[in-house]
Amino acid sequence: MNHTEMLKRAWHTVWSYRALWIFGVILALVTFSWKTAALLDTDQDWTDRGIQVTVLDGETFWDALQKTLRHEVDEANRELSKLFATQLGIVVTKDGLTILGVLAGVAVTVIVVAKIARYASRTALIRMVGTYLDSGERVRMGRGFRWAWSRRAWRLFLIDLTADVVAVLFGILLFGLILAPLPLWVDGGDGVIFTFAILTGSLFFMAIFVMIVAGAVVSVWKRLARQACALEGIGVTEALRRGKSMVRSRRKDAGLIWLLTIAVELGWSVITVPLVLLLIGLGLLIGGLPGLAAGGLTGLASRGDAPLFVGLALGIPIFLLVTVGPVVLLSGMREVFVSTLWTLTYRELRVMEGDVPDRLPAADTPSLLATTTM
Repeated sequence: MNHTEMLKRAWHTVWSYRALWIFGVILALVTFSWKTAALLDTDQDWTDRGIQVTVLDGETFWDALQKTLRHEVDEANRELSKLFATQLGIVVTKDGLTILGVLAGVAVTVIVVAKIARYASRTALIRMVGTYLDSGERVRMGRGFRWAWSRRAWRLFLIDLTADVVAVLFGILLFGLILAPLPLWVDGGDGVIFTFAILTGSLFFMAIFVMIVAGAVVSVWKRLARQACALEGIGVTEALRRGKSMVRSRRKDAGLIWLLTIAVELGWSVITVPLVLLLIGLGLLIGGLPGLAAGGLTGLASRGDAPLFVGLALGIPIFLLVTVGPVVLLSGMREVFVSTLWTLTYRELRVMEGDVPDRLPAADTPSLLATTTM
């Protein structure tokens, strides 16, 4: 497998097939990234004071627990009301738990919508790139959206869910076997405790290493299974079986592509910080000057808070467009690049295994990378 050529082809596809960008942007917006979260992290000192249940004389534990819970609910209501009043200027008269329940419902709805958008956009990206590599046809966005809203998107979700459940069960079994003997030696002598503590600690760190390797294997397994399902329309079980077969037989090639994917993600996280700082400066300059000008002109005709509101109304949208727009667009192009790279990988692995789907062009059979023109 010519990995350098695959990187070039993936980038050429991203740059020349701009209809993919919209689905990449959607995928970037709804895909959680620890690197993005790190950029938004603040150094606030959150202390967990916990909930302490104090049983007084003459009362049962359950009475003390109910009293403590009522006190905590009242305290939460006061803190929530104070937060809304100081930060948003909103006087809250409803019960805090009701508000939190509504917010939780909104959060769940947003998560569900984001999940749907994530798997729909992934399905569209894979199928659009697959069609382009097969025939050179650049599918329009309308057809891409129709492909996104299909059973294959649901199957992609089930593939991820199944693989994640398998990984979690494996982790529970692994750490369970290590920690299961704990009750047998915890009450032993000092020598026994010291010996088994060293042994358990060593096994624990070995298990962490095993889980890291297993996580990488599961990640490759899921990517190949998703490609099989989206490109060929096969079911969840068959896609998982095919992905596992490819990981087992072509682990070196698949592993190198996984490392290249990690390199792309790390490279993006490195350039994001200076890029964001640069865009913030440009946003303040480009958005601030028109905002100040509009506010100054408004101030000549009126007094009060009107100039401030006019300046903010004009400056903030420009600031967001300058700062957020390029980052989201580049994030979308990164998602398209990674998806295209794995589509190329899946197709080439199928050729290397001598198991080419009927709908791939005959010219692609000897070598997808060598014969398909750009």
